[in-house]
Amino acid sequence: MNIKITMTSMLIIFSSVCISQVKEKWNTSLQGSANWQQVTPAGHLLIGTSSALTAVAPETGKIQWELTRFGGITQDGVQQVGSSPLVSVNNNGDIFMIDPFSGEIKFDSQKAGIVEILDDYVLYKTNGILIAGKDASNKPAMVFANLADGKIAWKLSDDYGRVVSVNELNSNELLIVTLFNNYKINSKSGEIIWKNDVSEANKQLEKLGAFGGLMKQVATQQAEGMDFNVKFYKHPMMDVFYVGSEQKKESSISSSSSTPVTYSSVFYAYNMSDGARLWEKPLEVNGRLSQLYFHGRDLVILPDDGSNTKINLYNHKNQESSWGKKGRGIKVKGGIYDYVAVGNGLLLISKNGDRNYLTFLDLNLGILTFEKPVKIDGEVVRTEKIGNGVFFVTTEEANVLNTSSGELLLDSSIPTSPSLVGSIEDKFFIFDTKNDKLKVLNKANSSVSDLSGVELKFEGKESPTGLEVRDNGIFIHSDQNVALFDLSGSLTYQNYYEAPREPGLKRALLYAQAVRAAYIGASAYAASGAYQSAAPQVKQEDALAGAMVEGIGQAYGELGDAASDFAKKSFKQASARFKASTQARDFMVILSKQEGNKNALLKVNKNTGKADAYIDLGKEKKPNYAVDDVTGQVFYQTGSSTIAGYQLD
Repeated sequence: MNIKITMTSMLIIFSSVCISQVKEKWNTSLQGSANWQQVTPAGHLLIGTSSALTAVAPETGKIQWELTRFGGITQDGVQQVGSSPLVSVNNNGDIFMIDPFSGEIKFDSQKAGIVEILDDYVLYKTNGILIAGKDASNKPAMVFANLADGKIAWKLSDDYGRVVSVNELNSNELLIVTLFNNYKINSKSGEIIWKNDVSEANKQLEKLGAFGGLMKQVATQQAEGMDFNVKFYKHPMMDVFYVGSEQKKESSISSSSSTPVTYSSVFYAYNMSDGARLWEKPLEVNGRLSQLYFHGRDLVILPDDGSNTKINLYNHKNQESSWGKKGRGIKVKGGIYDYVAVGNGLLLISKNGDRNYLTFLDLNLGILTFEKPVKIDGEVVRTEKIGNGVFFVTTEEANVLNTSSGELLLDSSIPTSPSLVGSIEDKFFIFDTKNDKLKVLNKANSSVSDLSGVELKFEGKESPTGLEVRDNGIFIHSDQNVALFDLSGSLTYQNYYEAPREPGLKRALLYAQAVRAAYIGASAYAASGAYQSAAPQVKQEDALAGAMVEGIGQAYGELGDAASDFAKKSFKQASARFKASTQARDFMVILSKQEGNKNALLKVNKNTGKADAYIDLGKEKKPNYAVDDVTGQVFYQTGSSTIAGYQLD
């Protein structure tokens, strides 16, 4: 019998009488008054004071470096450079990139002659930063800054448009794909080993002299103000690369007030060794640029052409198509935005309007095996091959697909979100957001049952936002609510901690929790060893996680190739943070009101649901604090020029 019970949570008004204040681990005096502080995703504690930009060792409080030239810099002028540990400082329009380990300036835009930065790439194998932008004459310029000494090793001034992709072929060579040209460059000297035109159209522009140059400038300016879709693909079996670009076409004939717009995807093939184009003409297919999959040596192109999408297999030598009637392709329901390799085929994920579909492509036979596509709610963000199908989670639901028949194995999908799904070796635990119940799905046979009859409803107008599988049960939480079910389904506790009146107080904590969640998401893929290949799928689920797993993949790949000192330090720190994020943690940090209209950061025990300790933030409406939720550290301004460090675990 299924017992339905609605539990009311315990409202906890925090009292400092019951628990102890976390002791200061260190207290450091700074040069000037502290204006702000932040922990970068890479784990560096930066503090902006009236006198300097300062880096403090999180473990000891020791000042690692101070840069007085950046005294008074605002917090929004300091940020991490992409997925690398480098720190970027915007000082009145001049951009500096700083090594966070030493405080050394590795790039100065003014000295480099760059007045506007459009793209930057931190390169671990070649030990440098490639910066692309505009020089003082408003022309495209590309520079390579050496990470060893911060000097500009070389500069490339050419009408290349915009940089699309930068690829490190080895420790001495770069392959750079741009809007107009491809370059193979010696990373040490800047010598162009070879250069070629991306397309025949660009080659013709070169022949038009000044007018062609003017047309290039117009195209470059348009590219700066839009998100152009150009992708780079390296063939896994041959010394060949491909560049795909999305082309927009507007019809000049229209019977309505709006101009019909269509898209095509154009692909070019090049020899890696000399840059020679391998096809006489580019390969063009209808639809927006989406996915490309290599089947042996040949190319499976999976475009997004809405309700008219067709997929096909193309010969890598002559572009001959082989699927569908007379090689015209196979029609798919909706435009493809992702795929999952399963056995001898691909599970295609497509979208038409607001509807999403799944279908299975047999790569060997070149056919769709489902009688009709499977309609699902939400966009797919997670998949896992299990006993009798593929378990998938979308932004709205979870289910299991039989890839042979196209049948959904659950009678009804479970309404949920990706953050409310957890797993152990043989089970998934899923919180049903419609029925407010915790369910369990058996990976062997896809059977589903209620783990508990309890309907879990949170206080403070909150809904569950996270689920964690622990040794002693399933921990479910939101910003202010915590609950724990044991593995038999009994509700061990449910507590609510009242939120502070000023919602802005939570910003630093929420940012830290987002960083930790990103590490956890990224490390799930990194654990498989497929760092770089995992990045696109992780990015779809979480942009920050994708950047992290992409960056750690680069660093990891270089350790066996005499990595530079910067690369080794970067990987060592990133590896430690990934490891910390995978360790089970027995507490959650919650910002809550306390008696006397004060606020406190609470260390809430996940096993008991009670606060074990607190850090008093006083009555300030904007307390200057930062949290590193990966390492369990808190940093709080205790005086105008002093910062204290606390360790929660």
